[in-house]
Amino acid sequence: MAVDLIKIKHLKTYFFQGRGLLSKWFGEGLKIVHAVDGVSLTVKKGSTFGLVGESGCGKSTLGQTIFRLVEPLEGEVLFKGRDVVKMNQTELRKFRQKAQLIFQDQFGCLNPRMSVGQIIAEPLLMRHGQGKSQQEIAQDVAALLRAVNLDPDAAVKFPNEFSGGQARRIGVARAIALNPEFIMADEPTSGLDISTAATILNLMQDLQEKMDITYLWVSHNLNQVRYMSDDMAVMYLGKVVEMGPTSEVFDQMAHPYTKALISAVPEVSFGKKKQTIFLEGEIPSPINPPTGCRFRTRCPYVLKKCEEEEPALIDLGGGHSCACHLHSN
Repeated sequence: MAVDLIKIKHLKTYFFQGRGLLSKWFGEGLKIVHAVDGVSLTVKKGSTFGLVGESGCGKSTLGQTIFRLVEPLEGEVLFKGRDVVKMNQTELRKFRQKAQLIFQDQFGCLNPRMSVGQIIAEPLLMRHGQGKSQQEIAQDVAALLRAVNLDPDAAVKFPNEFSGGQARRIGVARAIALNPEFIMADEPTSGLDISTAATILNLMQDLQEKMDITYLWVSHNLNQVRYMSDDMAVMYLGKVVEMGPTSEVFDQMAHPYTKALISAVPEVSFGKKKQTIFLEGEIPSPINPPTGCRFRTRCPYVLKKCEEEEPALIDLGGGHSCACHLHSN
C-alpha cells in the first residue's frame, strides 16, 4: 500500500500589494492576490504527481510554498507527517536536504561564476563539511555527472559553455546530490526541443526507479503530465477543480475546464477529427476572483447556483474528484 509522503491541507498563499505611503497617496489601497486558495492534495511516496493549469493559476506558487520559499497564510504541508510550515530554521534545513527543486529557468538557477563542479559540489560540502576530502567530493561530482549522462570533464567548465538540455541535466545532478526523497520539477523541459525534452523525461524516470524519488511535476504540458504522472490535479485561479489518477482524469474528464484544457492538446490521430473547446473571455484577476465558482465567467454550462455558491470537491469514485455543481445533484 502506497504511503503518503506529502500531504497538503487547506493551504492558502496570498500576496499583499499596495501597502505603504505611495499606495495611500495614489489611492491604490491594499490588494490581495489569492495565488493559492484552500488547496488540499496528497503525493504518494515513489510516485509522480502532476500539477497542471494555465499560467497564473498558482501551481508554481504551490510548489514554492511547500519549500517555504514563500510563506503560506494558513494551512499545513505535512512531509512524512511533520508540518513544514511549523519547522524552525534548523528543521527546515534538514527538510530541504531531503526535498529538492528543479527550477524552470535552466540557466538562471546556475551561478555563472562557478564551475559545474563547484555548483554540484556545493550541497555536498554543506552536508559533509570537512568530513570528506576534496578528492572524495570530486569523485562524487564525477559520479553525479555520469548519472545524468554528462562527461565528468564537464566539471571544469562553466554554465555558459553548455546547451539548454545540458544545463537542465546539471540542475538535475545538483538536485539528486543529497539523495533526496522528494523533488519538485517546475516546468523541467521548458525551452527545450522535443528530442532534448524526451531525453530529460527518460533520465528523470530512470532516476526515479533507481533512487525511489517522489516527484511533484508542475507543468502546462498535458501530454508530458500524462506520460510522467501517476496522479494529477488541475488548478484554476488558485483552486483545484479536478483531481485523481491521471488515466482516470484523461479518460473520464468531469470538469468543463479540464475538458477544455485536454481538448486543446495536439495529437496525431486518423479518423474522427478532434473537437477543440474554445473558452470565451480572459482569466479573471486573482486580486478580485469571481464569487461562487471561479470558472463561471468562462463556463459554457454555468448555472444560477454557480454565482452564489463555491463548489466543493466531490468524490466521483476511484479517487477521482471534481469541484463542479454539475456533479453535485
